[in-house]
Amino acid sequence: MKYLYSLMTLCLITIGASAQKTAYINFQQLVAAMPESKKAGDSLQKYADQLNADGQVMVAEYTKSLVEFDSLAKTMTDPQKEIRVTALKQQQANIQEYKYKMEEKVAIREQELLTPIVAKAKDVLKALLKEKGYALVLDNSRDAVVVANEADDLLPLAKAKLGIK
Repeated sequence: MKYLYSLMTLCLITIGASAQKTAYINFQQLVAAMPESKKAGDSLQKYADQLNADGQVMVAEYTKSLVEFDSLAKTMTDPQKEIRVTALKQQQANIQEYKYKMEEKVAIREQELLTPIVAKAKDVLKALLKEKGYALVLDNSRDAVVVANEADDLLPLAKAKLGIK
């Protein structure tokens, strides 16, 4: 009897859930269409260019040291060569470390810039969810949903709510 009761409850829940309205949106496309994204992208590019310029200075110094070593290597003693090679290896390691830290800094800055933009887009979707009576909104930008029943595309409504043409 308990089994039958559980089965009937599950059927009722399933039937009730299937009656809910579902919509989808390409969330990445929405965020990319927002004017704030363009500004954030420009700001991020400027930041990355500044960091890259500092890295280029390090590479130029390394190249200068390498050329100098190549021209003087014939006149150096073995201990002098070892000292120079060690210094060159340290410069290489510093360049690699800087490159790693630069990528990390750019990723952190990107996250800082995108967080409020994504939050704004989510707020618009939450408002549309309530306005239009949707129970679920799926993000189809990641192709996570392979097949689904018919649903409404919220991208045009979200763009309109954000004032994007």
